This record gives sequence, C-alpha cells and structure tokens, in this order.
Amino acid sequence: MDELLNEISHNQYLFSVADYMHSAWIGHAPFLKFLIREQKPKLFVELGVHNGFSYFVGCQSIKESGLNTQAFAVDHWIGDHQAGFFDDSVFESVVDLNTKYSSFSKLLKMSFENALGNFGDSTIDLLHIDGFHSYESVKEDFNSWLPKMDKNGIVLLHDIHVRRTSFGVYKFWQEVKLKYKTIEFVGSHGLGVVFLGTVPSGKLSELIEIADSGNLPQIQGTFGSISDDVLQGSSIGKIVSAIAERDGAIAERDGAIAERDGAIAERDGAIAERDGAIAERDGIKNSRSWRMLRFYRLLRGL
Repeated sequence: MDELLNEISHNQYLFSVADYMHSAWIGHAPFLKFLIREQKPKLFVELGVHNGFSYFVGCQSIKESGLNTQAFAVDHWIGDHQAGFFDDSVFESVVDLNTKYSSFSKLLKMSFENALGNFGDSTIDLLHIDGFHSYESVKEDFNSWLPKMDKNGIVLLHDIHVRRTSFGVYKFWQEVKLKYKTIEFVGSHGLGVVFLGTVPSGKLSELIEIADSGNLPQIQGTFGSISDDVLQGSSIGKIVSAIAERDGAIAERDGAIAERDGAIAERDGAIAERDGAIAERDGIKNSRSWRMLRFYRLLRGL
C-alpha cells in the first residue's frame, strides 16, 4: 500500500491542471488524470459540462498520455435552477478551449436524451454524469445511458455528498453501492466511481484492493493532498498573473506620464524660447541706438 500511494504522491503528472478555472470539481482532478491514464478508455463521455473544467482535465489527460481516445461533451449549455442559468458566453468559452483538443474532442450541444443516438450500445468506456442532481434525474441518466456502456465500463457520479435543497445524488449512490463495486472520494461535493464489471488491471486494480482492505481513507487522503497542492498552485499562479498584469498596467501608466511630462517640457522650452525672443526684442527697442534712429526709420517708412 505505502509503495503505491507514495508513487502516486510523487507523480508530477497528477499535479498539472492546464485549464484551471473555478469549479466545484477541482478536488477530483488528480484522480481523473490517474483514472484515464490507467483505464485508457477508447470512448469518454461527459454529461453536464458547464464551463468544462472536469471535461478538459480529462482531455488534458488523454493528450498527455498519448491515448487514442475519442471524447464527447454533452450539454445544452443553458443551465438550471440548481447550477444557475447562464448566457452564450459560457458555451463560447468552452468552444474556445476545445480548439486545442479538437482532433479527438467533440461538443454536442443538446439534451442528454437526444445525444443517446450518437453512441452505439456497449461502446462507452468512461462516463461522467454531472447533470441535474435530483434523485430522479441522476437515476434516469444512469439507467438510460447504461446500455451504451462497455461491460467493464466505469461511471463517475459527482455531488454524492451534497444533501441540500433538491440534490438527491447521495440517495441514488446508496443504491448503486449495493449493486456494483465502487470507490468514493470526499471533498469537492464528493465523487462516486462505479465499476460496472472487472476493474482494469494494474495500479487501478491495486488501488481498489487497498480500498477493499479497509484503507480507503488512506487513498482519499493521498489524492486529497495532491488536490490541495493543485488548488494552492493554481491560486498562486492566478495571484502572480494578477500582479504581473497590475505591474504591466502601472508601467504603461508611467510611460504615458513620462510621455506627457516630455510634451510639457517641450512646451515649456518653446515658451522659454519665445519669452527670450521677446525679451531680446524689448531690449533692442529700449536701447539708446534704437531711440536715436527712430526718426530715420519713420523717414524711411514714408
């Protein structure tokens, strides 16, 4: 156990989140990266994408691991009364982020029900369900997409620990645990991992054996610690970027001030030159020779 968890704790691949943004999913990013690298899914589908944080963590993992995986994000990108409603700018930002993964990632702007026809039965290896979180909705999503899952597929359920208002994933999670092999993670609203069949061999299988032997808290603590570092690193990065942006604005302001001061100095120099010419003229007019030649100048003028 210690050997595997220490290896996971020192794996820098798990600490990197390329497209960090505010999300209730942040705490599960390291595990998703671990899961995708170990499972090597041929088809990854996410239901309920919003700003795309969890989906793009998955896409980043696919790209970094060099996998031949096809990924699909399904959402109507309207929102709901649980997550809040939002305008087209959210979908536009997702489209923009998807450009660097477009060789294997596709966005399906439609309802979950309408998206079912895009997938054959027994084809999806990894499914993430994060849509409307009532008991009835998550149960419907799970059951309607179950025929599309490979017999050894894996399903992720978010918000399994949220018990407020109309959230009911925790109720459905209790039912799922009675039927399938599962593992769960605390923090970031909770994440449930459902193994529909045989757990893939390798480190993922070892991890499940550790959990089954009563050491699930050790696993949760390991990934939780990595998540804390990811969150802290991302926050520091945002602070550094904000400071750099501020310093750039200050430098730009100081440049404008210097340019203004230069223009003022140039203006003052011209004024001083003009005043010098006026003083020189007045000096000539007030001189004795100027006064003595006044009659001659009048006569010349006539």
